Amino acid sequence: NLAQADSDDCSTTATSSGMKVLIATLLPLARACSYVEVPFPVASEGSSGSAYAIARTMELSNIGGMVSYTIEAVPANASGGKYAFVAPFNVFHLPPSPQKVALEGMNEVGFTASALALEESVYEDEQASLSEPDAGKPTVRYDDVVRQLLMNCDSVQAALDFLASVHVVRGGGYAKLLFRKEGLHWALTDSSGRSVVVEYLQGKRVVSENAPRVMTNDPNLEWQWRNLNTHVNLSPHFPTENNFLEVDVDHGVGRVPRAVGHGWNLHGLPGDSSPPSRFVRLFYLRGYAMRAAAPTDSSEAIVLGTALLNNVFIPFGTVAPEPSPSLDRPEFTPYGIIKIPAERKFLVRGYRNTQWRQIDLAKLDLTKAQAWPLEDGSLGIADIT
Repeated sequence: NLAQADSDDCSTTATSSGMKVLIATLLPLARACSYVEVPFPVASEGSSGSAYAIARTMELSNIGGMVSYTIEAVPANASGGKYAFVAPFNVFHLPPSPQKVALEGMNEVGFTASALALEESVYEDEQASLSEPDAGKPTVRYDDVVRQLLMNCDSVQAALDFLASVHVVRGGGYAKLLFRKEGLHWALTDSSGRSVVVEYLQGKRVVSENAPRVMTNDPNLEWQWRNLNTHVNLSPHFPTENNFLEVDVDHGVGRVPRAVGHGWNLHGLPGDSSPPSRFVRLFYLRGYAMRAAAPTDSSEAIVLGTALLNNVFIPFGTVAPEPSPSLDRPEFTPYGIIKIPAERKFLVRGYRNTQWRQIDLAKLDLTKAQAWPLEDGSLGIADIT
């Protein structure tokens, strides 16, 4: 039953309502996730002419030493939904037993969901929405949206219909007294190539067709789109516009002004790890890379997706934690994901071992539960001597 969304059971073990609230407040301490789609051509019935390699990073500090990760295949008969799915789970090691939350994943039919932090989120229980005539709709906690969509939906449209049939809520409890309000927004895609972003702003669901196919964090998506306009000075071309100003000068300097070395076409590209800067970098760098050499197949899309993720990769300790909340720790990139919905392929890599490992959902036995560690204990270095 799709309406049975208030179960909040993000693992096979039951959790207390208080513990669920604590987990939900810990999740958004990841504020630096990045998401970008890389197109490549396909020729198949029902496709848009392009398929996409979806690359994203997860940034979450090891809050109080309580966080680890596992990759799991969840059969439909285990989740109680319609579809099996594969997802990396954030594991919170809290008493009485570890609890798992999915913020990323792809199901057996190629529908995918990615949750990224959005502090300005205001969910439907935080405004007057629940007093309206549809107040009888079931509720889904915002930290359970990814799992609910993966197990119940076969397309972006089905996911939007599902979200319209429920109230997405933050939930109550003591968490509001301990942590400032934060939240998540979601990038949803399917094997047809459709891509949308869903946000909850001022208590209302906002759906955006994601034409730029990039997402990071705050501010909201509309602001990020407008901010792209402030970087139109960037160029894919070697800078020659000022050649008409050149003059010869003494002391062996030669002609000035002239570009000395490469990279000046990107002068002004923001290099910090803030959400607006990462959004701008992913959008412009992907565009310029594709203008020079657009991927011709999924392998080349993976290569470009990997390069883009490398550009927003966060080494541990480089992003300063906030003094408050006290649980905040330096963010880093514990894992990266590349998903190819059209091919049902799910790639994952860790922080220490950055070699991609692939799960092919078309070959995987999705009738049984399986799990893989995020890190295998090695650095993934092949000795070729």
